[in-house]
Amino acid sequence: MKSERFTAGQLWIEVTKHREGPPLVYVCRSGKTSMLFTEPAALLKFVRWPKSTPTGQALREWLDHWDAPEVEPQAETKMVT
Repeated sequence: MKSERFTAGQLWIEVTKHREGPPLVYVCRSGKTSMLFTEPAALLKFVRWPKSTPTGQALREWLDHWDAPEVEPQAETKMVT
């Protein structure tokens, strides 16, 4: 399980990668409320941070970083027999 945090003021988000179940789980605390999310769109709707602010842009870039497909190390290799 790999995890990483994003913080900005009273906003705190931790994402965790899992092998089983949903691949990414976001734990978000905003003010005095916390929720779990498996979809970035639902998380952004809950947070309601505008795109036009530097923090809003940084949050969306951070979420896009996690949505990028991972290349497995074995995907680029060939087996020679």
